[in-house]
Amino acid sequence: MKISIQKFIYFLVFILLSTSVAVFTYFYFLQQEKTASIILHTVQSEISEVNYIISKTIKSKKDAETYRPLLERIAVNNDFIAAIVIHDGQNVLLTTDPMYKEILPSSKLKNSETTSYKQLMKQEGVEDIVKYYIGNKVHTLQLMFVLDKEEINLLLHEKGMKFFILFALVQVIIIMLISIVAHRFIISPLELLRQFAYYQNEVPKAFMLQELEIIRYSMVETFDRLENEKKELYAVARTDSLSGLANRNALMEYLTRLIASSKRDEKEFAMLFLDLDHFKSVNDALGHNVGDDLLKKISTIIDDVLRPNDFVARVGGDEFVIIIQEYNSLHELTTIIDRIQTTLTQTWVIQTNPINISSSIGIAFYPKDGDTLVSLMKNSDIAMYEAKKNGRSRYHFFTEALNQRVQDTIQLEKDMKEALANDEFELYYQPKVDIGSGKIIAAEALIRWISPTKGMIPPDVFIPLSDENGFIVELGEWIYRTAIKQQTLFKQAGIDIKISINLSPKQFLVDGFVDSFTKSIKESEAKPSSIDVEITENLFYQHNDKNMEVLGAIHDYGVSISLDDFGTGYSSLSYLKDFPIDYLKIDKSFLDDFDNERGRVFIQTIVKMGQTLKMQIIAEGVETAEQLEYLKSIDCDQYQGYYCSKPMNVKDFENFYLEKKS
Repeated sequence: MKISIQKFIYFLVFILLSTSVAVFTYFYFLQQEKTASIILHTVQSEISEVNYIISKTIKSKKDAETYRPLLERIAVNNDFIAAIVIHDGQNVLLTTDPMYKEILPSSKLKNSETTSYKQLMKQEGVEDIVKYYIGNKVHTLQLMFVLDKEEINLLLHEKGMKFFILFALVQVIIIMLISIVAHRFIISPLELLRQFAYYQNEVPKAFMLQELEIIRYSMVETFDRLENEKKELYAVARTDSLSGLANRNALMEYLTRLIASSKRDEKEFAMLFLDLDHFKSVNDALGHNVGDDLLKKISTIIDDVLRPNDFVARVGGDEFVIIIQEYNSLHELTTIIDRIQTTLTQTWVIQTNPINISSSIGIAFYPKDGDTLVSLMKNSDIAMYEAKKNGRSRYHFFTEALNQRVQDTIQLEKDMKEALANDEFELYYQPKVDIGSGKIIAAEALIRWISPTKGMIPPDVFIPLSDENGFIVELGEWIYRTAIKQQTLFKQAGIDIKISINLSPKQFLVDGFVDSFTKSIKESEAKPSSIDVEITENLFYQHNDKNMEVLGAIHDYGVSISLDDFGTGYSSLSYLKDFPIDYLKIDKSFLDDFDNERGRVFIQTIVKMGQTLKMQIIAEGVETAEQLEYLKSIDCDQYQGYYCSKPMNVKDFENFYLEKKS
């Protein structure tokens, strides 16, 4: 069996330590035995001497008291004697310490222990028989020395401690020093060499021992040489010699790892197959040397345009494969693709030759369009040729349905921006009614897109896209400026109501949003209390500190805050406690279940909770008289929905309000 040097040294240290402990134990108990023997011998000698003196001079039991001075002197001078007692077997005739007035039983004076130490530990005293004559008749008395166990234990402890300090501690210190020195100069260097040989990640510093330093130096030189050779071989095998990009081998290795991790994490990624348009014409007209230089420059530019976590490889003459992993939406992905294609359309000057070139890109997604390198390459290549077929200098998705959706999204994004410039957006207003009085006390501003060619475009079509691409910031500013201004116009027309404005979380992150919002209120001369801001629970999921600051500033200015669609997200009471919420809006999905017990429990709970937190409760989506009567029965404050009115344009709203008022 083979063992390491470290284990061997530890084993030697353990043997040395065990031997030292055994030796220490032996001599410690030997010392304890000798000390106990001396104590017993001293006491036995003392009692024998006292016995002799008394037996020679005593005449009767009554003479026992005359020996008090002698016995007290002996008891005082001997640290191991607590008291001296003379008794006749039944009565104590004399004691040097009033505490000891009883005769100790023989079991505490004698024992059968084989060692002096054990005998001393169990024995509480020693006893001797005093013989004297009255006439020719022999009489006896018992002379008893009571041992001072506390003093004896103290002496044994002191002896033991001195022995420990002089013997055991010195041995332990020596062993520890040996262990430390061995670990410092032998074990640790050898362990560092082992780790270096195995991992080759960190070069050990120079060692003190010459033999170990020679080994370390040789290993460092050998591994450095092998590492350089390995890097050179790896680079040659996985790098395209012309462009310096990864080659097909590197692409296969990268995709093998990426597919495995993507499968495990259930993530998708995009493979882009890029081909230069009319590159053959460059080679034919200007020569392959010019074409090669062009490829070198294009390769460098593509690598620079991509993000650090993207991957690009040259897999053919003018063909490149790009892997893009991290993108939050198709819009972000197409933005990256647009950046690549736009960069490549610049005029290239190669060996004084101006060259204009474009690219076609095919896109396939893992795992939807393929879950292997072969299938992804094939499908992205098919998509690339489709892009060339459609006119080159463009990109195409492998799935026609996805391609059409992306193209529609891009067109919709373009149309939205044009619609804002062309004043195609309009705000509609839906009344909010006080349930107790039946009066319209507020209205929610809702955006509508009325295209001259496509007609009314539903908000659920363009609002999510605008929120995804950031256009919601620009569109949202138009909404709140228009709505605030309309509140003033309503008031001038005799409609003094509060206007609710929906805000996106992205608007809260814009620098100067609060100043712009409050400035709009000042410029329109509207009262802050006549403006209400509606937010959703999505606002709470991120940037809480920033959102809290913005909401707090708006609320402090006098604008009320409504929490819309309450209960449809991950609602938390902490949000209601921490954020300045004035109105709680019950989502329509809850009200639709008002006619069953479970649904009523949810609605009533929300109403009671909100009112307990000093909030006004607004029910959304009220469509029937039965729903309204139920809301009255649970003391809900306000409602909005088709039962009162659908959202209306400004003119229709004014007419509706004035009719209701009259």
